[in-house]
Amino acid sequence: MKKLLTWCLLTLSITAYGQKEAVMARLEELGIKANFLNTSLQDHDAVYYFNFKTITNNGTNNIVDAGYFDPRKPIGDRWVLETVNGESPTKKEFKKFDKLHNTEQPEINGKVADDSWKIDSETDDMLAISFQYDRATLPKKYAFLADCTGRAFINKNTHQLERAEFTNDKPLKVKIFNVQDLKMTIEYQHIPEDDVFVIKNEDLDMKVKLLGQLVEVEEVNEYDNYKKVK
Repeated sequence: MKKLLTWCLLTLSITAYGQKEAVMARLEELGIKANFLNTSLQDHDAVYYFNFKTITNNGTNNIVDAGYFDPRKPIGDRWVLETVNGESPTKKEFKKFDKLHNTEQPEINGKVADDSWKIDSETDDMLAISFQYDRATLPKKYAFLADCTGRAFINKNTHQLERAEFTNDKPLKVKIFNVQDLKMTIEYQHIPEDDVFVIKNEDLDMKVKLLGQLVEVEEVNEYDNYKKVK
């Protein structure tokens, strides 16, 4: 029985490794770097400054947070909240934001789990790759992605990563929300001088439980003014 279990685990490992190798080989043919899904979620090794704006709407309230991310600051202080609905944040808002965004953990760079790479589908124009993130490598802000399956869509004509779509595999928590259903779409922009992809915007649609009822909540994150710094 022990030998059988060992053989099964070895077979699964080889299969998973083979799937990753097949994906990497196909990406290389298209001229896409293997770390194309990691760059945007970097914290520990981040090199880009950027501004952000987060718009959250639960059907009754509309909250707009704005600020910036600066990799020159110490780990744990890099996400900076400047305004909430156009005004200076309160101490409570600062604390809430800091708890969600800033981390002091090392090696937080959004690594894709090796055994999750798969070619999901391919057409004449588009290659879709499914994947999952390694939970231990996700920044706090994106911790919920560990319970989601992602699909990256690569334009075969332009050799560009166009977008990624995430759906939840089970009920999960995003910020204060207990989420039953989730779909997040990320659009990317390419920085040609470094040949990397960074997040342009995210649209997060959720069905959450509030007071025993399912409520639609939408969060939109916009990122711009990327600057490489040291």
